Amino acid sequence: MEKRDIRALITGAGTGSSGNLIRALRAMTPAPHIVGLNDDRFLLKLSLADRNYLCPAPTSNEFVNSILEIIGREQINVVMPTDDNTVKSLSGGRDRFPIELFLPRQETIKLCQDKYALSVFLRRRDIPAPLTYAVRSLRDIDKIFARFSREGILWCRVRHGARALAAIPVATAEQARAWITQWRDLRGVKVSDFTLAEYLPGRHFLVQSVWRNGELLRAQPIEILSYFAAGNNPSGVFSLATLAKTVTATEALQTALSAVRAIEQRPSGAFSVELKEAADGVPSITEINAGRFPAGVTALLAIGRYNMVAAFAAAAVGGPITVADPRDSEQEYYMVRDIDAIPGVYSATDLLEGAGGAM
Repeated sequence: MEKRDIRALITGAGTGSSGNLIRALRAMTPAPHIVGLNDDRFLLKLSLADRNYLCPAPTSNEFVNSILEIIGREQINVVMPTDDNTVKSLSGGRDRFPIELFLPRQETIKLCQDKYALSVFLRRRDIPAPLTYAVRSLRDIDKIFARFSREGILWCRVRHGARALAAIPVATAEQARAWITQWRDLRGVKVSDFTLAEYLPGRHFLVQSVWRNGELLRAQPIEILSYFAAGNNPSGVFSLATLAKTVTATEALQTALSAVRAIEQRPSGAFSVELKEAADGVPSITEINAGRFPAGVTALLAIGRYNMVAAFAAAAVGGPITVADPRDSEQEYYMVRDIDAIPGVYSATDLLEGAGGAM
């Protein structure tokens, strides 16, 4: 893969997400010039970028103006957002940018940032996704529970947001009502923001892919094995992994790629598809993050010649991407993460070396 002169702008500078992207970009030869920005001056002090800027919040009307100024000053040719609010703001102002933002269509981003609308869209096209109902009012909850043919747990969460916001398994209508009421009263979340869906008990996958004008450049399935603060979370599930590994997962991979192609005829940019296995073992799509890399497993996507972050940057500036099979990856790797620690990536062989046993 030919490397061009990359001058990258990374949002959310100082966060773990930005640090993972920056480390992946610096594995390129030659190493790119990296500029970071954040509206939080404290987090900005932790940035690994070559140069940093304090900017307005992504939800501010001045955010795009600020980025445009930085792009001109630093001669930026690649922009990599790290959260959904930034993706939304960039997408809304894309016509004002002098460079290709390498984002999916604005309609795609809007659809994927609404988990309920996405579920309806996928199911109508026979792509596996959990049966999901929107909660219009607290009175709807009993009716929604009655629509499920068998007793069991349902998954309660909001239709917008990241990092398992307000997500919990509920066994009864009373539990769901209490949970939703608490978020309404204490956090100001509207009842109509919630959904109830079938609970998926199986393995948790993430399939990250990068596309350009309908061509698949890279794709990698990852299995999430454990989560941060799982013991303190009622669901036992969180979007940030402490342990994950690269896998083949052919069915999950094909489902994820089919979903991207169903949403866009000629996809471009980054797509992060999350799936969980249903009770029958079928991987079902729970959400799609369009336009960015996932926060927690970037280290597994930046391995050697299969560095997907580098492929994204090269593709964004029009560089040629040549690979025999974009679905092919290196041997099985594990990622280990902890708070205040740089993620470590190890092969299965590495895990068996260098550690003595204890009696």
